[in-house]
Amino acid sequence: MNVNDIKPVLESRKEKYVKYGLNQGVQSIIVGDDLDNIKHSFVAINDVLYEVETPLKAIDIAFKVTQALDTKYPAECSREWLFLQLAVYEIKTSYDKDISDAKVLAVVEGFSKFKIHNNKK
Repeated sequence: MNVNDIKPVLESRKEKYVKYGLNQGVQSIIVGDDLDNIKHSFVAINDVLYEVETPLKAIDIAFKVTQALDTKYPAECSREWLFLQLAVYEIKTSYDKDISDAKVLAVVEGFSKFKIHNNKK
């Protein structure tokens, strides 16, 4: 994928979400040939692309904007966002019950124990 592919992919995704009545949400977009060759990082908000410095920055901004706007995560990656929310940012919201997943909660618990164990060293 390259930068020119982003808009058509976003349009296709938007059509799919509208068809099923789902929230598209704020998106982080990472462009490159592979993980070692990332060329661009973006945050997409309401059909507007904002280029940011790094993939981590794109994920962080997308998460924070989602929280600030009090919106739900995109359906296809809600578990991944829930993991980041609970394990990394340590935030609970009213939407958590909508996407609670035993596997995600187990991973969050394991991650929390890992953090506690490493902080003792």
